[in-house]
Amino acid sequence: MPGTTPSGPRCAAIVGPYLSGKTTLLEALLHVCDAIPRQGSVKEGNRVGDASEEARQRDMSVELNAATAEYLGERWHFIDCPGSVEYVGDAKAGLMAADVAVVVCDPESAKAMALSSLFQFLDTHNIPRMLFVNKMDHASESVREIMEALQAVSTKPLVLRQMPILDGETVTGYVDLASERAFNYRPGEASEQIDIPADLSEGKDEARFQMMEKL
Repeated sequence: MPGTTPSGPRCAAIVGPYLSGKTTLLEALLHVCDAIPRQGSVKEGNRVGDASEEARQRDMSVELNAATAEYLGERWHFIDCPGSVEYVGDAKAGLMAADVAVVVCDPESAKAMALSSLFQFLDTHNIPRMLFVNKMDHASESVREIMEALQAVSTKPLVLRQMPILDGETVTGYVDLASERAFNYRPGEASEQIDIPADLSEGKDEARFQMMEKL
């Protein structure tokens, strides 16, 4: 808009347990922001992150990986932090440079406790965080059960922002609780706005009420 200027560069640290999908999320972010022409794959060994010889040999992050992209006219720096416990010091160093932490986790209640020490670190250093629950198409529990498990290890109130839209076991889109709009994923294209599915209408109203109450 005329008369406005972009904010300074922003930095997001992508953190979470080993094998939660942090490097894959980084690839997706860079691809959506048109920073890379195609999304790389950990399995195929052609991702932007984990490019060092040791990381490729061990098939895991062994150091901080940094990448830059632009979104809506603003420059973002992403720090992909290793999740294995022997590199926790590196992850904490990356977090101290970040404006926000993107905490990637699995959709399993039993694994929520693995985030306890990370949440405590974020609390101690007053680092804002958002949670990205990965692999929802493989979830065996409901969103409510997963959120309850995550809340049990977080001293800060957690607010559900999106509800997944499922077609069988496949996540086909999401409902945004803040705007009360639904979107359908389209591979290689921008998501398409759709009507909120009838079977999610009641659950959406309840989840949005809970979100507003916590806010």
